[in-house]
Amino acid sequence: MSYICPYCNGMIALNSLCPQCGEPLTDGGRLDDYSGPYSPYRQIDDLKLTNGYPDLARHQCIHQTFCGKCGYSAITALEERLT
Repeated sequence: MSYICPYCNGMIALNSLCPQCGEPLTDGGRLDDYSGPYSPYRQIDDLKLTNGYPDLARHQCIHQTFCGKCGYSAITALEERLT
């Protein structure tokens, strides 16, 4: 079985509001893409083995989200879909 992130693949957009000011949060992409200069080129499941989150077992994609208005930022676990 194979899973994909519908957010990374443009199938759906993040629809979450900032808990501090109520403005829409911006999806900054996969958190693993921020972990080093070559991380965007590594296999996704390989990164999931070492990122410290239970995302591989739970079929989640960990994204960085932020609010452009007040500066709030958060790590958000988004559900992947079975392909």
